Amino acid sequence: MTAKVFYVPGDTSIIDYAQEIGPNVWVSRCRWLMLPEMQIRHPGAVLGDEESFLIAQEAAHGTAPAEISAARYDYAISHLPVADFAADAHAETFKIEQCEVGNVTRIYAHWNGRYWTFLGLANVPHQVIVSRLSQSPAAHRHGWPCPLPDSRRN
Repeated sequence: MTAKVFYVPGDTSIIDYAQEIGPNVWVSRCRWLMLPEMQIRHPGAVLGDEESFLIAQEAAHGTAPAEISAARYDYAISHLPVADFAADAHAETFKIEQCEVGNVTRIYAHWNGRYWTFLGLANVPHQVIVSRLSQSPAAHRHGWPCPLPDSRRN
């Protein structure tokens, strides 16, 4: 079960996480406000799933993968505060520690011999990043093949 949160649709941050104090009775964790009280301070506030909020946030503020230069990638990994570096046989990825909007951060990748960046959720895992790159129209623009699994390589 995903966490419940209070938020205003279209805003870039969650107001507070929700705690169930009775059957379908929710209050904010920090101030113990119920939704009608929350709406006084935050007009338009709703109670929803954290996952739905984050998906909507990425849809509004995320970007498609774009190819960048090796120099730009190298600068980012050597000069910016890096979080969550990951690598496997096919790719290396990392995220910038500071989010640009809400929970959306700059993500960098070295995949298929090329360098990439896009804005995405700060909690997106390495394999999902690689999957997005492989499905991106930009990855296929120059006719570059996607890497084959090890079992199919010559």
